[in-house]
Formats: sequence, C-alpha cells, structure tokens
Amino acid sequence: MKDGPASHAYKPAVGRLQLLATYRNDWPSLIWGHEHKMRLAPQTRYGVSSGFLHQIHIHGGQHSLDLAELPSCRTSRSPALTRHLKFRTPEIQNIAVDRSQSLIVTSHVLSLQTGIGVVLYFRDLWTFEKHPQAYSGTYDFNVGPVPVSSISIAIAGHNMSISFEFHNGKIVHLVLNWCTFQAGWLEDNDIQFLSENRLLVVRRSRGLPYLSLYNISNISAVVVERDYELPGAWARSAIGFSPNTSPLVDQPSPSEAMFYPDPSRRVILVVVKTPSSNGGPSVRNWLIVNESFFRPSSRKGRLRISWQEWSQACLIRDAHSAILGPYVNGSRVVFAENTPHHSPRARLNLIEFAPFPDSSCVQTRAWSMVGPRCVLVPNESSRELPPKTVDGRQIEDIRLTEDNIVLFLNNQDESKPVNILTFGVPHSMGRSHPGHTHH
Repeated sequence: MKDGPASHAYKPAVGRLQLLATYRNDWPSLIWGHEHKMRLAPQTRYGVSSGFLHQIHIHGGQHSLDLAELPSCRTSRSPALTRHLKFRTPEIQNIAVDRSQSLIVTSHVLSLQTGIGVVLYFRDLWTFEKHPQAYSGTYDFNVGPVPVSSISIAIAGHNMSISFEFHNGKIVHLVLNWCTFQAGWLEDNDIQFLSENRLLVVRRSRGLPYLSLYNISNISAVVVERDYELPGAWARSAIGFSPNTSPLVDQPSPSEAMFYPDPSRRVILVVVKTPSSNGGPSVRNWLIVNESFFRPSSRKGRLRISWQEWSQACLIRDAHSAILGPYVNGSRVVFAENTPHHSPRARLNLIEFAPFPDSSCVQTRAWSMVGPRCVLVPNESSRELPPKTVDGRQIEDIRLTEDNIVLFLNNQDESKPVNILTFGVPHSMGRSHPGHTHH
C-alpha cells in the first residue's frame, strides 16, 4: 500500500490508521464488512470496470447504460455514499471505464454490406458527452467478413486495445491512441498492457510459445524489445493472460484515496491449458511473475531470454479444471470452487503476495515450481461462503477490485442475482454481519 493524496486534515491519522488496519486484516482472512445484494434485469449485459458495475439495458429498441459505483471506504465511498449514473445511448455491446481520465469507451458491432463493422464512442464519464481529449467522438472500422464472437477493451493512458475473437477462432487486436487515432493491428494470441507504451504479448514462432515485450510508442512501427521463451511442453497449449484490473500507473484515483495499491507490486498471471494425453480434462497451470520483471534490455538489439534462465524468477501453480477463475487485482489472486449441484456450496480462495513475508504465510502443495530468484511469496487462505451470502446458488462469475469481490450467481428465474462483498469497512462506518465470522 502507498499513502494517498487525501490530506491528513481531511482524515485524521488515527482514522487513517484504523482504516488501513481493517483493510489489511480483512483481506487475508476473506472477512468482508458489508454485503449489497441486487438483481440484474433479464437480457442485461453487465460487467465491472474501474470501480463501476455497469448494466446495458434494452427497452423496446432503446438502449440505456446504468453505472453503479462500487463501495470503497479508503476513498470515502462508503456503501451509503456511492453514486449511480444512467444514460441513454445508441446500441452498444461493451464498455470500458478509466476513472482516472473520466473516460468511458463503448463499442457497437454491426453487419454491413462490406463485412462486420465496429463503432467506438469516446465519452466523458460524468456527462456522457464527447470526451474533450478524444480526437473525435467516434471511431469506426471494419474487421472483415467473419462474425465476432467476443470483444474486450482495455485502456492504458492515451492508448487502448480492442481484442476480437471471431467465430472461426481467430484472434486479433486493434491498438489505438484515442487522442490521435493512430492505430495498428496485432495478431498475437493475447496481449496485456504493462504501461501506456509497453505491451506483454503471448505469441508463437515456429510453433513454440513466447512472451514478448512490445514497445508501442509508435503504434505504426511496433518494436519487439525482448522475447521470453516458454516451456516447449506448452507448444500445443492454450495460453493467455488473466487480466490484472488494478491501476497501471502510480497515480491514485480518485484523489480522495487515503491509500492505494502499489503498482510496482502488480503480478502477471498466465493461464496455460494443455490437452490431456488420455482425453480427460485439460491440465491447467498458472505461471505467475512480478510484472516489473519485464523490462527492455540495457544492451542494444533484440534479446531472447531462455526459459531455463527466466523461470528462476517465476512461480507455477497447478489448478484443476473445476476452478472458477483466476481473477487478478494488483498482487492479489482470487478464485472460487463450486460443489456439486445436489448440495450447492461455494468456496472462495485467495492468494496474496505479501511485500514483507514472514513465517505466518500459508502455502498449499499446489505450487509445482518455485523459482530460486522469485521475489513473490504466496500467502493463501480459503473460506466457504455462508449460505445467506449466495442464497444456496452456485457462483457463475466473479469480478475483483481493490475493495470488492463481486459475485454473479446462477439465476433460477430470468433475473440474475449479484452480491457485492466490500472489504475494509471499519466498525465506525457500520459493518454488516455477513463477513464477521470466519468459516
């Protein structure tokens, strides 16, 4: 954690210390201080981005966007003080929010005579008007004749990525500077921003997998700064990132933050799914490394790092196919396990990489590799969710923020139940009972 910009006069030292202690005690024990249950209307597109739960509604052909601010006591947004925004909008399917820039990007996919078209809208988060820094209010382009099966959007400063997976399995990424509209296409398996001008990508060369560090300062002339070999045994594996949803830059947002996660402690988590030799479930591994490990070489020219060399800075954890996740925020990883339907129970699991590990850190036997030069020390905890928290339902999806675990539960009717678990709620702000008792 790092000290935030909120003045000490605004929050006396004793109050700041109490809040920090609550936050640090609650997360490792998976004890949340507040629950907020809600239901999403049928046929609602939903997600979480930059501290907002968003819902895209369709009413008789009219589209609207609801943004519900998630609680965060360290930024003075107690559960009673969160804001809700609602805007009318043209037809959209996906959104991404960057609160630090008051930016909201929405996308719409449409069928044209020339193929599949995409329109991006760049709006101010609070007014929904054109964002003042955007080159234009919209950016439209074609992605070819094959229908799109999924889109994801990520924002890093003035750059952003729009990743497309098509019905034929092909994956492409548009990298766009939304202030200048300089753009370029990448056809790598997966990408993740390390900073505004650097990407880490999963790619293949001559059938072998690599992680590569790309410099995108000039999007039209991407420079490959380093290649990191991955194990040859993963040549047939599906490899991708579990996105890290914490801020990239050392700039707390909003400015009311009393403390905030240190960006230098962010972790990269690579999910590897290898086909089983006997036709059973795929073998799953999580490759975890400190994000700051990936940096350009001090020597001129492109440099390839062997797996034998850089694996010494990594961890590998084995994961079974029934796990839901992983979900990553900063140096924290959350995943869930659902038990069989005849006796539905759900278990939350947490891995935290403590900055100053001690003998109290708990690890399971699932770690199949611990590199001798790895600076990450995992501390694991697990908790069966109280029946009232999930209402006897199984977990369908999760979103993770610095302050919340958002549970999307299986719906037994048309509406979808959601439960927002908020951590770091001190007793002075009225902790609710669900997270008090450790199970």
